[in-house]
Amino acid sequence: MRNTNFLGKYQFTESFLHKIDARVKIISVFIVIIFLFFFKSYYSYLVMLILCIFLVISSRVKFSAILSSFRPILFLLFFSVFFQTFFTPGKEVVWQFLFIKITEEGLSLAFYIALRLILLSFFTFILTSTTSTIEIAEGFKKIISPLKFLHFPSDEIALMVSIALQFVPILFEEADRIMKAQMSRGADFNRGSLSQRVKSFLPLVLPLLLNAFNRADQLAIAMESRGFVVGAKRVSYKEKPLKFKDFSALLFILVFCIFLLFMENKGWKIT
Repeated sequence: MRNTNFLGKYQFTESFLHKIDARVKIISVFIVIIFLFFFKSYYSYLVMLILCIFLVISSRVKFSAILSSFRPILFLLFFSVFFQTFFTPGKEVVWQFLFIKITEEGLSLAFYIALRLILLSFFTFILTSTTSTIEIAEGFKKIISPLKFLHFPSDEIALMVSIALQFVPILFEEADRIMKAQMSRGADFNRGSLSQRVKSFLPLVLPLLLNAFNRADQLAIAMESRGFVVGAKRVSYKEKPLKFKDFSALLFILVFCIFLLFMENKGWKIT
């Protein structure tokens, strides 16, 4: 569990993607997510997949980390494909056994959903593996900071995101330590039926929650002792203005997605 890459572990290299501002990468991922739900052609998803592979290669991150980043979504991917394949109604029946049937509409929808989940995972991996958690939190804070004029609690939301990004890897490490401690005392988490395995993980919950609350209490005391006040005006230690390469990268993603959508409207379709 210690080696699990949750949404892609940050890997420092001297690539071009690492030098792009975090705000640009976050906004680019949101743009891609929005356009993915408008694409209807296999060609568009194939081109987006080629773009993902190119970005991963240019980021110089380890390919083994890509496979590890897909583990958290495997169950969601399998469940979505299974549900859409067997429970989507349609006119063209491909296979049927009693009341269970597979339709062409269900297979097509399952394929689209699988592609979207894979592409979303790819782009999320690129974001988190080329941007540190501190940069993501700071970039997210700057993106939503204009909402202060609408009395939106942007500082509070940014603080919660920052703490959550810092605590998730710590909780994984805590769970790993507790599991190893219980295994050294004879606990077995890999044998028995599914219900027995689920029950064997229940003793992990209480100590994990106690450690999480203890860390949260220590963090709150440390922040108060340093005079931290939520909503107070603060400045960053290093101000990083957006540069030409940042605007160019954002413009490229936007134009690229608009171009694919334009090609679909012009008849770039398989079916």
